[in-house]
Order: sequence, then C-alpha cells, then structure tokens
Amino acid sequence: MSSKLPVVLLLTVVLMASVAVSTIPASHALIQRNFNYLNDQQITVRTGDTKVCGDHLCAPGEWDKMQQQIANAQFGNQTGKNGTSSTAAPATSSASNLCNIVKSALNNANVPATTTQEVLSKLGC
Repeated sequence: MSSKLPVVLLLTVVLMASVAVSTIPASHALIQRNFNYLNDQQITVRTGDTKVCGDHLCAPGEWDKMQQQIANAQFGNQTGKNGTSSTAAPATSSASNLCNIVKSALNNANVPATTTQEVLSKLGC
C-alpha cells in the first residue's frame, strides 16, 4: 500500500493542476490594438464622438480647428507642391508666427494664463 501512495499523490497533483489551469482565465498585461477601429484618436470612449481637447471635452468644431492649427504650425503654412515651399520666410518671422499660433491655440483651449506664459517662454517666444 505504501508503494502506491506516491503514485496516487502525483496523479492527484497533476489532476488538480490541470483543472486549475483550465478554469483560471489567463491575464494579459498587453492588450492588442484593434485594427478594425480606423479613427484611432484621443477620445473618451470608442463608441462615440466625444473628443478631448487638452484638459477638457471639445466643443462642437473645436477639434477640427485645433487640428488645423496644429497642422499649420507643423508645416509652417507652406503650400508648395511636390515638396517645394512657396516662399521662404525669414527665421524670425516663422518663429513669431509659430508663437502666435501656439498662443491662440492655448487661448482657444481656455488654458490658464500662467501655463500659456510658461509654454511660450519654453518655446523662446
């Protein structure tokens, strides 16, 4: 009888482990991106159209206006075709233009004046 005891204990452990593995759900630290969702922007939920503008929910039309201002700032308002710019502005003019765009975007987003000043000072405006 004592020679069968280790075998019985081993089978019991294996059976309990297999039951535990099959019933406890696996946890995943990383969630795979859903590629069926094409408009992957910053929004509060994926089922609606509630977009976030800075630290608040966007008002109607605010998201498109902000995106246009960001695009203008990134492209430097250059409208040339085939990768060429229409006219090259002096560096000081484009820097002040960028400062004005950032300042107006922050003002439109109702950012506090102290934060606006801090951002503009870090940009060298």
